[in-house]
Amino acid sequence: MFSSFFAAFAVAGAYGYYNYKFSRFHFVDFSELVFYTGDGTVFEPVEESYILFLYSSLQGGFEEFKSRINNSGGVTILVVDLAQTRSESADNVIYITAGINTLLPLIRRFNVLHSPSVMLIKREKGTLFKQESRLEKL
Repeated sequence: MFSSFFAAFAVAGAYGYYNYKFSRFHFVDFSELVFYTGDGTVFEPVEESYILFLYSSLQGGFEEFKSRINNSGGVTILVVDLAQTRSESADNVIYITAGINTLLPLIRRFNVLHSPSVMLIKREKGTLFKQESRLEKL
C-alpha cells in the first residue's frame, strides 16, 4: 500500500522537477522569428551568444541604457526596438526590429513585462538560441 503511494509521489516529483527545470528558460529560433537590421537586411546570427536587449526608442536612446548592461565579456548586444525604429549598427551592437507578428510572440515567450529588459542567449544549434540568464529589468 505504501509502495504505490511512494511510486506516485516519485512520479509527481519527477514531473514537477521536469516542468520547473525546462520552463525556466525559453528558446528563440531566428529561422522562425525574422528580424531586420538597420539597413533592411534579414538578421542572421553568427555569434555563439548575444545579449538580447528589449526596449522602446520612445523611452530614449540605447546609449542611455548601455552603461547599465553588464557586458564584461564583450558579447555582442542585440537591441530589439519595440517601437520598430531602424538604427544603424555600431561597435558590438546590432540594432534589429521586426513586425508586430514577430515582436508579440517574442514578448510572450520571454514574458517581458517591463521595458527595458535584458538577458543573455546562447546558441543551442543552428539558429536556435537558449535563454541563459534571467530576464532583468534595467
